[in-house]
Amino acid sequence: MRRQTQKYVLKKKFSMKTKIRKISIKIILFLLLFSSPFLLHAQNDSIRKSKIKTFFSSIDLGTDLKSRYIWRGINLGGHTPSIQPYIEYNFAKGWAIGVWGAYSLGEQPNQEVDTYISYTTSNERLNFTFTNYFFPDYSLRNNHYFDFSNDSGHVLELMGTYFPFKKIPLSFSVATNFYGADKQVDAERNPLDKQSFSTYIEANYTTSMATVGLDFFVAGVINNKGKYYGDDENAFINIGMTASKDIQITERFKLPVDTSLIFNPSQGNIYIVFGISL
Repeated sequence: MRRQTQKYVLKKKFSMKTKIRKISIKIILFLLLFSSPFLLHAQNDSIRKSKIKTFFSSIDLGTDLKSRYIWRGINLGGHTPSIQPYIEYNFAKGWAIGVWGAYSLGEQPNQEVDTYISYTTSNERLNFTFTNYFFPDYSLRNNHYFDFSNDSGHVLELMGTYFPFKKIPLSFSVATNFYGADKQVDAERNPLDKQSFSTYIEANYTTSMATVGLDFFVAGVINNKGKYYGDDENAFINIGMTASKDIQITERFKLPVDTSLIFNPSQGNIYIVFGISL
């Protein structure tokens, strides 16, 4: 009788444990099914926020303030300072698109708005940049920006930059105007219906001394039959150096500044330009 009672008690305990286990499994399944949509929503929301964060972290924007706008040895900004804003988006590995502008603080009506797309190889030794230069005259009502006919105000350029050495910061760049407002001219500077294909060639060496970055450059132009870079068809037009430094303003803010000494042998001009970057 006692053994039967023990068997009955054990059987009852086992039955109770089985019921409890079944109820626990049902509760867990119910909680999983009920919470799944919320977990998925939270996960999707986290992914969405991560994508947004990645998108904005790939955007670079700012502006430079230059005492003069000197581009490739040519004075394009008159005798007044120039504000040069930009925005760039790195949309894929090695790829970037951007807009860059130059606006004189004086009364000179001719300004500049450039759009570009560039690609840099994975080893960062070769870069190609396609640039659409446009020089609007803000004294006019309509600058016809979307007019891309061959006699429009656009100049299309393709530039390649090559770093031949891994441990030597030396680069060579070649940029050619292949379409737009760079036409050959006659002796009286009347434009002809022939593309000039003016080509700018530059060698650049970058180094540093203490906390100052140093950039040395020597450049010239060939095939300048449209007088795009000045009067000479083949000449050195841009020789000089740029020194750059970050000035500590507060504990968390440094102000990047630079000074360039630029000599244009073709025109016999020399410039010293100071800049601030924000």
